[in-house]
Amino acid sequence: MNKTRRLVFLLVVVVAVAGSLCWPSQATAWGRGHLYVIGTGPAGPGTATLQALNTIKQMDVITAPDKHVKLFAKYVGNKPILFDPWTGIWDYKGKMQDELSKEEFALFKVERFRIRDERVKKIKGLLDEGKDVGLLDYGNPCLYGPSHWYAEQFDQEDVVIIPGMGCDAAAMAALGKSTIPAHDARFVIQSAPFSLMGWSMKERQLLKDLAKYESTMVLYMALWKPQKLFAALQEVLPPDMPCAVVYWAGYPDRERILRGTVADMGEKLAKDKERFMGVLFVGRFLQGKPYESAMKRIQNVEIGK
Repeated sequence: MNKTRRLVFLLVVVVAVAGSLCWPSQATAWGRGHLYVIGTGPAGPGTATLQALNTIKQMDVITAPDKHVKLFAKYVGNKPILFDPWTGIWDYKGKMQDELSKEEFALFKVERFRIRDERVKKIKGLLDEGKDVGLLDYGNPCLYGPSHWYAEQFDQEDVVIIPGMGCDAAAMAALGKSTIPAHDARFVIQSAPFSLMGWSMKERQLLKDLAKYESTMVLYMALWKPQKLFAALQEVLPPDMPCAVVYWAGYPDRERILRGTVADMGEKLAKDKERFMGVLFVGRFLQGKPYESAMKRIQNVEIGK
């Protein structure tokens, strides 16, 4: 009896080890492949995790733009590239969304979903064949990650998300400051101007409510209409509130920082040619020793001073 139990135990161990060696693919066990949304970091292999790089190596098929394929060529190898997932999702007949006429935008809204659904069908066909498909997404896929255009169209058990470092982490490292704890800051806001105020930036109430409290603001996609954005920020924040934009965060040869205040940052950004690859930070954390200041404040509160 004891011998039988030992044999059963050894069999379980062997099966468990064999299963772990098959990671990430579950095709053999479940008879189908998976869509792997792979967060690759902001600047290529240097800011990607080992998990992301190993997962790319083990994919059967890759979906990614040419730029991504080139950055990760060592890991993509000779794998077939299914398509560029962003062509037709952000543009229509070669024109970007903000360049479209009213009539073109109406057609674009229909066409982008048709293209998406056609591509999803192709991926599902590959999963049915037992193939694993890797969709390469920049940064952190779950923070303004466009890969969800595709991932949400699949059964949850068919999707595996591999986490990645966001550009915010690389930008914070470049600034070298504690975003929180920081002076009197109570929280960190991670958002985009269109999320806070709508595309026209006319919905100001939420911004006014948030400005009542000390915070660190991290704003994505904030460079395309900088003067309009800072006109709104000037309504609710003091003019000397420090700001900084980290351009091309994580790219050693391109990363740079532009500093200013709420009063002058709009004008400074308007003069800069870059309109996309930058993260905007707003807050007192950019001044002095924000962490030490916060620790002293907390200590004084705790001991009743």
